[in-house]
Amino acid sequence: MDLSRILKIVFQLPQNLADMTGAFTNAYISFVILLDYFKTQTMSTSNKILLALSLSNVFLSLILFVSAVSVFWPEIYADYYVKAYIFALLLFGICSSVWNTTCLCVFYFLKIINFGSGILAFFKIKINVMVPWFIFFSEALSLGCSFITLLPSVNSPGSSSNTSLVYSLNSTSVDIASIPGFMKVTFIVAFVPLLIMLVTTFSTMGSLYLHSRRMENTGTSSSVAPHRSAVFMMAWLLLLYAVVFVALFTYFFKLFDSKSFGYWITYMLLYSFTLVQSIVLILGNPKLKEAITICCCLFATKVN
Repeated sequence: MDLSRILKIVFQLPQNLADMTGAFTNAYISFVILLDYFKTQTMSTSNKILLALSLSNVFLSLILFVSAVSVFWPEIYADYYVKAYIFALLLFGICSSVWNTTCLCVFYFLKIINFGSGILAFFKIKINVMVPWFIFFSEALSLGCSFITLLPSVNSPGSSSNTSLVYSLNSTSVDIASIPGFMKVTFIVAFVPLLIMLVTTFSTMGSLYLHSRRMENTGTSSSVAPHRSAVFMMAWLLLLYAVVFVALFTYFFKLFDSKSFGYWITYMLLYSFTLVQSIVLILGNPKLKEAITICCCLFATKVN
């Protein structure tokens, strides 16, 4: 094994560790929600979104891990069709995660803001019925986007065009920055929900701020702590996805050399994304925070 191969493995290890830790923490979120459902036989609307989002993140973490296997086992990508399907699954995971996060932001947006009339007032009334359809739409859209990347391989697999995912996979490299088709679809997939998150988050923050000021002026006592917790979660999720979008931007335009520290940081941000998001979800949800606190206390007790 040459020195460059050893350095690549060392370079990949912390990213894989963050990635698999993210898979574990998101699996834990799913476990807590499902355990509560089996006990009570009911699941809140927000928990339905959190369950779909955490499962999407588990899937994304596993696919990211598989895509990183090339460092340890490059022969797995000898067939470019294998690479095509892996990157299509990767796009499905990215799309599913970002759209389910958007569903969560839209849900809090509709629940917190009071609408007098119009389509948003109708959505607010029907939100509990519409959320499962939102989740279904997110998964269907994610599946459709992943199929888009595979269409060229079905239509004319022998083409040498470099404008699609499959045709740009002729090299043994698995660096997603070298796949223009994949990155273009990823940008489109990420940009639209990012805009929705931006609008819903700032609208909810503004509405909650005005509501708090009105209560102060009128002397009304009403707890807005749960709403504040939800808004903080929305703000952190928006910031997280903005950072991920910038990281994808740097990959697409190759702003950093592959051996530079900036490249390593960008790569680390992408691989630690699911871990950071799971932490945001846990800290923003009282039940999840309580469950993780109990587990940590039990673990500390057993260790001592």
